[in-house]
Amino acid sequence: MTTVRVAGVPEPYNLPWHLAREQGHFAAAGVDLHWHTVPEGTGRMCQMLRDGELDMAVLVTEGAVRDILNGGPHRIVSGFVESPLPWGVHVPAEAALHTDADLCGIPYAISRLGSGSHIMAMLHARRMGWQPGPEDLVVVHNMEGAAQRMATGEPLIFLWETYVTSRYVRSGVMRHVGEVRGDWPGFVIVAREGLQREVQAAVMTALNVLRAEVHRSVQDPHVVELVMQNADFGRDLASEWLKHVRWRVEPVTLPVIAGLISTLEELTLVPVGAADRSGQLF
Repeated sequence: MTTVRVAGVPEPYNLPWHLAREQGHFAAAGVDLHWHTVPEGTGRMCQMLRDGELDMAVLVTEGAVRDILNGGPHRIVSGFVESPLPWGVHVPAEAALHTDADLCGIPYAISRLGSGSHIMAMLHARRMGWQPGPEDLVVVHNMEGAAQRMATGEPLIFLWETYVTSRYVRSGVMRHVGEVRGDWPGFVIVAREGLQREVQAAVMTALNVLRAEVHRSVQDPHVVELVMQNADFGRDLASEWLKHVRWRVEPVTLPVIAGLISTLEELTLVPVGAADRSGQLF
């Protein structure tokens, strides 16, 4: 048995990992998979990879690409969710914020710098015609932190996955005022550089196990119930969420994320000429 430390967010996208682990498929293949749930998201997991606390992580694609092009010592080893993520645009429920004109210039709540919530906030702002500065970014660490800030009634914008944040909308803390989607896959899987040879082999084995689990999951007639249990979704929400999710555990090619690299350059979130160093990603 070879230990592999993997992390991901507490969202139903990671359901195949949990199913394969619970059913013993990783163990049967000789992989002792240690799963770490990280509510703070991609920015925190990138730091954990840098610090040697993880071997692999499931990251939002924009956060993974940005971190690697900024010197992150890890590489994309596989795609995971090829469908774009629906980033819901949220404001405090009682705030007088409704149109793009109202939102322009309002600070953003982000989990941390380099996170998906940060990158997509910058993209959202650019589409409205302005560029947030450091003073316009309020670090709240996670969804719960954003909800607590929203409850104060402060005028803030928070971007996070639409379905996962829906419980805060239903509870009356946040109001959903829009959605942003990128033209790139939602999640990729990265592995830290410098892994020992046996761990590198176990990483590849784990990906094979995950690929088989994805195939089983999408064929499972009870997949809606599995999502309901994993995500605490109601049946209608789980069914709606499943309509847009496409898992695919296969290598990522540069053309798939070339547009993302250009977007990150335009947002000044990666060094100028980052596209010339795109070979660092894999």
